[in-house]
Amino acid sequence: MPPGAAIDAAALHAALPALLERIAAEIFADPVEVAEKGDSGLDFVTSVDLAVQARLEAELAMLLPGSAVVGEEGFAGMDTSDRPVWLVDPLDGTVNFVAGLPAFAIAVVLVVSGAPVLAAVRDIVQGTTYSAIAGGGAFRDGAPMARRGHGARLAVLSSGLLADLAAHSPETLSRLLRSFKLRNLGSQALHLCHAAAGHVSLVASREARGWDDLAGALIAREAGLRYGHYAGSEQGISPGIGAEQHSLCAPADLFDTHVSDFALSLGPRKGPTP
Repeated sequence: MPPGAAIDAAALHAALPALLERIAAEIFADPVEVAEKGDSGLDFVTSVDLAVQARLEAELAMLLPGSAVVGEEGFAGMDTSDRPVWLVDPLDGTVNFVAGLPAFAIAVVLVVSGAPVLAAVRDIVQGTTYSAIAGGGAFRDGAPMARRGHGARLAVLSSGLLADLAAHSPETLSRLLRSFKLRNLGSQALHLCHAAAGHVSLVASREARGWDDLAGALIAREAGLRYGHYAGSEQGISPGIGAEQHSLCAPADLFDTHVSDFALSLGPRKGPTP
């Protein structure tokens, strides 16, 4: 698209959920091939990851001509041009998918001049799509999202964050375990959507990357939650797309109460950036 051209965010937001639903219906019915990713033996990439990313690269570029599409698989840095950028996680929760656990999603966010402007997360198993448009609210299957009220105090903490707390501030971990019951579904995009919907009280992750976080973070923010980085500034995407986000998402009161707790996981001489 020409530099400076206006983006019809509302029209794109209306089209994106249907696109993700169609891609999911077509590709997740195909046979699956699995390969290890990295040297740890703990992560995988599947033929579904690659097929979904290929389809998103083609169809998002057609949905918004002139835009760039950057995906987790093959990520080599954010596009630094003036073009709008679609950041996609073709299968958030790949390990769950390989193991047959029912929590995995497709996550897409459109970033313009460094700011997320619209996003959608397709919960494949539940057949539900969460979405948001910056300044326009958060939605579940096209209806404005209403956060669920309940008395359960549930927190999602990533395995990396738990390890950091155990190593650097075990007393903080003990205190958190007295304040919350822990849950981890293995899909950060869904964690953030569940926070937006009110199912969980707080989501914190050390190792989530931008493609894991940014779509769900916009949805959560538009649902009224606060999202930021306990190792950096709350504003923008300060860690960089490919870096560990050290992120926290919660209602404002819980965010303010616990952001310093999670900063203690970083060890001595580290903490939130003013």
